[in-house]
Amino acid sequence: MSNRADALYRAASQHGSKAAVIFEGQAWTFADLLARSQSYAAGLKRSGFERGDKLGLMLASRPDFIALQYAVFILGGTILPLNVFYQGHEIEHALSVCEADHLVLDSEFAQRLKPDIKARCPTLRQIRVFGPIEEAQQALLKPAEDLLGSAEQAPPPEDLSADAVPMMLYTSATTGKAKGVMLTVGNLEANYDASPSWLLLSHDDVLLCPLPLYNTFALNQCINASISLAATMVMLPRFDPLACMQAIAQYRCTFFPAVPTMLQRVLYHPEVENYDLSSLRRFCVGAAPVPAPLLARLHERIGPQARVLTGYGLTEATAIVATHEVKAGPDGELIRAKSIGLPLPGIEMAIWDEACQSVPDGTVGEICVKGPCVMKGYYKMPEASGEALVRGWLRTGDLGTRDSDGYYTIVDRKKDLIIRGGQNIYPADIEEALYRHPAVAEAAVVARPDESLGEVPTAFVALKPGAHTDSAALLAHCKVDLAYFKVPDAVAILPELPKGPTGKILRRELRQFLSKPTH
Repeated sequence: MSNRADALYRAASQHGSKAAVIFEGQAWTFADLLARSQSYAAGLKRSGFERGDKLGLMLASRPDFIALQYAVFILGGTILPLNVFYQGHEIEHALSVCEADHLVLDSEFAQRLKPDIKARCPTLRQIRVFGPIEEAQQALLKPAEDLLGSAEQAPPPEDLSADAVPMMLYTSATTGKAKGVMLTVGNLEANYDASPSWLLLSHDDVLLCPLPLYNTFALNQCINASISLAATMVMLPRFDPLACMQAIAQYRCTFFPAVPTMLQRVLYHPEVENYDLSSLRRFCVGAAPVPAPLLARLHERIGPQARVLTGYGLTEATAIVATHEVKAGPDGELIRAKSIGLPLPGIEMAIWDEACQSVPDGTVGEICVKGPCVMKGYYKMPEASGEALVRGWLRTGDLGTRDSDGYYTIVDRKKDLIIRGGQNIYPADIEEALYRHPAVAEAAVVARPDESLGEVPTAFVALKPGAHTDSAALLAHCKVDLAYFKVPDAVAILPELPKGPTGKILRRELRQFLSKPTH
């Protein structure tokens, strides 16, 4: 029996005066963070929150997010972090699909709620808001500040079984309507609590958190890592390259979890030379591969001591399931450039065909994962759970291969596969070619319907600051670098590619450009 809040109690007991979170120049010690969590636990209990209740949390990045999360843990409830970019109908869907009992959100997000949201979300009993409440919403909303009770009145942490669900995360809305992923105490212990050692982190690290807190990337590698290690986290309200450089230089941050687009914006920022970033020792990069030019730029600006790990993971497997250290050979080319590495301890991976049978090494198939990190299932969605979970294995929806040394490589998302006149095209191949062009900072490829061929690839790129090229030159580059059938039918140059809050390029928005002429 255990509770996810136990680590916070332990950190406060052993390192109470140490800074747990530094936010906008203010340091919250571990003692402060525990006291605030206990205050919220007391206030939530007083307002009717019971063991097993589910609380939706839609807050901008700040320490109160962490305190409320741990308050829910103390009370034996389930935390439901919501994407702060959700609009009204998406909020309603998320709350309904997970049957939320309580909602706490910022006033700017409360404006997206419809007056009849409680009728639309029948389980929702209470909505609390940080910030001003408009007169028209006063009958619906109550101040979140009223949830701060006396820390001394907080109950002790509830004892929970390994099968209890303290956290429910939503699958990415980039692939359709969100589903509630049930993560158990056992899932989080097996994955979140093991992640710091997998990422070579320690008590002395200073973690930079420029990520949105509702995403498993930040929940694991920032919040849980800092509390389980009793390490300091420097939290930013949002990602901003200049703010990242200032924080790294001021607080001597040692660990930077990011996606490649974040690193691009930091390392190619016009003021990067003005900041000392040499304290950085490790990076964990997710969502996309690290191109060779970006790794070279990182070592040039920060130093050869910086180690870059790519982490492959997904919400349904709690967080990361494989890591790979990104290294360049003597020729400057990446070693195992596309590899996501080897499965982490206690995790099995395999490549399956459509019949859910293993395929020989080197054959493209679906990456599947097995281990104590695999979710309990989608909340009250037995059919979807049955499709995703087969014989204890999680079907990831990612296409990949395994080599004879056991290294796994992602080829592409199943849904992103382009079939051009019977030829399979993986967008990653074209994107990699575009990244080799010296002017390209970002690249993404999507399918465009074609009457004769079925589908053809269309590319979108953003250029590095100060770089110049045109679509014709990029197409010529692709013709040299790619098989004829992989060459995109068009390359569109945009100021910046559309991204979600974690920095992941949103292909669905790029597809909206396809009805417009490209040049």
